[in-house]
Amino acid sequence: MKSIFYIVAFVLLLALVIPSAQAEWVAYNDCVYQDTQFIAKNVTTLAIGRNNPYPESGNLLDQSNGKDTGVTITFSEFKTEGSLNWATDASTFDNGSDADNIFGEYVDPTGNISYGDAPGWYLDLIIENLDPDGLYTFAGTVNRNGGADYEDRVTNWTIMDADSFIYSSSKSAHKVSNDCVEFSTGVNTKGNVAQWKDIDPGKDGKIIIRTTHGQGVENGGIAGANANKGYAGGMFMLAYQGPQAISSNGKLATVWGKIRR
Repeated sequence: MKSIFYIVAFVLLLALVIPSAQAEWVAYNDCVYQDTQFIAKNVTTLAIGRNNPYPESGNLLDQSNGKDTGVTITFSEFKTEGSLNWATDASTFDNGSDADNIFGEYVDPTGNISYGDAPGWYLDLIIENLDPDGLYTFAGTVNRNGGADYEDRVTNWTIMDADSFIYSSSKSAHKVSNDCVEFSTGVNTKGNVAQWKDIDPGKDGKIIIRTTHGQGVENGGIAGANANKGYAGGMFMLAYQGPQAISSNGKLATVWGKIRR
């Protein structure tokens, strides 16, 4: 009888520790969408910037079925001399690039959230209501597609407030540190992305993705980056990978642990 009990308990344990396909979801947001553009079903269009007609905050949707994920995102801008701009410049990504592989079936890359008018601006993408015992993947990118004269327009992407994560940005992007990456977004047809996997949001269920201009070679950034011109975003993807084997409070995520909460 005891052996049956242990088998049942073990099966229930695996059900929580091993992520199931039914528990996982992927959500996409097009930060600059116009009615004439392609967009897949269940892709949100939350955004910020001058001329932006969409809400700056809202919940992400499971792209596969349109259900509310319960995860809230909010754009919050730190202004310098001028605010960010919601711009509709046409752009594309190379076929087979990281950006194309992640976003190609869901989001048209046309459009960008453009820079503030002096150094020091930044945009925080605040992601809240995450499962403290879950793991997530984030990917973001943008392409102004401005030609050779725009190559010095660099974006710095930093993940903040997460307990842990694994850096997994494009190989051709410039890795500043495990939590920070830079690449040209003035010309990004080769489709670099900023990406982190196995993101543990911690007990508060919150992470922040901050974008700003290049930080300069003296701070580990790309040499020759423009002092303030870079693009704060164009699209992002958030995926729920499933529950952690170990919860954020350091306990094994068992059935009994869930019941006691």
